[in-house]
Amino acid sequence: MKVLDYLWRKLVLLATVIVGVTTFLFVISRMSGDPAVLMSPPEATQDVIDATRERLGLDAPLIVQYFDSIKGAFTFDFGISFVSKVDSGTLAMDRLVPSLSIVVPSILLAALLAACIGTYAALNQANKRGRGIMAAAFILDGIPYFILALLLVLIFAITLGWLPATGSKGAISLVIPIAVLTVQGFSTMTRLTRGQLIDALGQGPVTMAKSKGLSSRTVLVKHAVPLAIPPLVAFLGILFSLMMGSLLILEPLLNYAGLGQLLVRSVSSRDFPTVQACVFVMAVLITIVNIAMDAVVRILDPRLRTKVSA
Repeated sequence: MKVLDYLWRKLVLLATVIVGVTTFLFVISRMSGDPAVLMSPPEATQDVIDATRERLGLDAPLIVQYFDSIKGAFTFDFGISFVSKVDSGTLAMDRLVPSLSIVVPSILLAALLAACIGTYAALNQANKRGRGIMAAAFILDGIPYFILALLLVLIFAITLGWLPATGSKGAISLVIPIAVLTVQGFSTMTRLTRGQLIDALGQGPVTMAKSKGLSSRTVLVKHAVPLAIPPLVAFLGILFSLMMGSLLILEPLLNYAGLGQLLVRSVSSRDFPTVQACVFVMAVLITIVNIAMDAVVRILDPRLRTKVSA
């Protein structure tokens, strides 16, 4: 029964996010001017504007328009793009796959590198090598990711000519954005991994395992690591959110045809249906990923698992 309650709470959370995001976008779109005027040509007469307003349903009372927006969000119907004249929801979903082609490998690489190097730093916290790793992680964490992107373009694209500077030219175009986001996630996650392992090594079950004369490897793998993993898994959801947000700058900077670039261009052209679709897709996806990470944490952590399944 507790499992069903847990799932119900998460579904309510997802529905709340959908309503909240839709409400925010509805208010912003109405504050930015009359969508019928924005969609009509500059030389359009009042009759043309009125016809556009009627076609978009903007002649209805504001409250009716609001509930139509809520209904559209739950049915994934955001209308036709003002610019490309195609379904804005389809347009956003088409751009989601290229963006995930950057974010997913970046998270996996960052997690793998952080697990190895963070563990090494935790086991060598008292010597120069451990402190050197942490100093390097702090330095990398302090470099803005867009500056790092420009540096990589300058070195590997312009100077050496090994990689394309911008654009979406196949898998090779993913190298620079994946490298940038991997560094962004790796530096933070390395410090978190080190901190969690140091904390786990000092907890009672691990201390008891040491007192039994178990090998250092056994103590680490069977006792310390399981205690450190749940917070790291939870952080993966946060890291996914940060990386999706980073695409709003990284994709336009590298002229990469992803969801972030589409959202930025839609905002600049006041293409409100596409803006709504892009923000909706990002918000819902981030929420779903964080819910999934929370569920995994509860499975991995016996203390939380008993609360759900009891």
